[in-house]
Amino acid sequence: MRIALKTLILMSGILLVMVTFSGPLAAQVMFTDDFEDRVQDQAVIGNDWTWFDQWFADEACTDYVGGFGPFDDGDSSDYEAANRNFFTVPEGTGDYYRAGLEVPAWDGALTNMLRVYGNQYNVQGVCARTLIFQEMDAPAAGAYSFSFDVAQDKDGAPANGEYTAAFVKVLDPSNGYAEILFETVKTTPPAATTPEDVSTLLHAVEFTIEEEMVGKLLQFGFYNDVVPDLGQSWGTSAVLYDNIKLTPMEIGPAHSGSWYNESQSGHGFSIEFGVLNGAPLAIVYWYIYDDAGQPIFMTGAGTPDGNTVTITFQSPYGMQYGVFDKSTVERPDGGIAVFEFIDRDNAVFSYTPSDFSTTEWGHTTPIEALPLTKLFGIPADKFFTTTE
Repeated sequence: MRIALKTLILMSGILLVMVTFSGPLAAQVMFTDDFEDRVQDQAVIGNDWTWFDQWFADEACTDYVGGFGPFDDGDSSDYEAANRNFFTVPEGTGDYYRAGLEVPAWDGALTNMLRVYGNQYNVQGVCARTLIFQEMDAPAAGAYSFSFDVAQDKDGAPANGEYTAAFVKVLDPSNGYAEILFETVKTTPPAATTPEDVSTLLHAVEFTIEEEMVGKLLQFGFYNDVVPDLGQSWGTSAVLYDNIKLTPMEIGPAHSGSWYNESQSGHGFSIEFGVLNGAPLAIVYWYIYDDAGQPIFMTGAGTPDGNTVTITFQSPYGMQYGVFDKSTVERPDGGIAVFEFIDRDNAVFSYTPSDFSTTEWGHTTPIEALPLTKLFGIPADKFFTTTE
């Protein structure tokens, strides 16, 4: 016998009390480096970090003139970036250039980090750029994220307007390494003066691999721009980087919003992503109907896993309007839903009804791969901030 429904109300707080969930699962990681396996005096940075120097005819580093890389001298032995840091090169020798390992950084206040600064011997052009990066074949088409932590260098750099940034490139080797993608974000480390007040900040470059880019050369890493005529120098251009990761775009708070399928306007989802007790959590409200055309809603929660979240719906009923007695609420199983997010504005929804939703609401047909669009979003951070 179908349950006679009055207006159903269930507050988010009640939902959170009733839901159990596991810790966050690891997303598909295409590259990661936290530098914790490095030692102070190794000759190279390791893990295939490489380098390239460029120079430009203008102060903004936009009018490209030329470049020089590790293979241009005919010697492939220096493909990996040399470890030029305060441990391996005596101070005052003038041999600090490109990048080095800080093991540990800030006298132990931070863990091992990568210090990227510049090449003091690159004196060509008006603006000189030093790039320290990884490269691989471009992956399958889709949205991706290159994320990392950034911290200020202990010398206070960048001190004179030197430009520090992260980048993602796709180059076409079959066409003279023509650049077909270049995405960048300026790195802005939190200010610090002592080991006691140094901290890190999460940054990311988000980018999309189109079908025509698949299999071409993908590069991602960091660069510094220095204009000596403006009083900038290699010694004051450094920034520290850590916890570097390349993954398909992961779910974050900025995925929150109202979602629906335009051809099925009339039902939809309110989806909220946040952090509870230090762990990422998704809460979903589905506003839908039974087979008699009466409106119902379901609620559920789940733990984001990369770009996917699985929701175990509850189908609450029993609370009367104006009474708000939580002891009267029944929460039978409403079925399982999977949301796969293509990016922050597009997703795919699948749903398997439960015995209860089939019997009581007439949800006899599963939903497979229904495209969803975000109608509007909630202003929020792109990434979860969680405690270790």
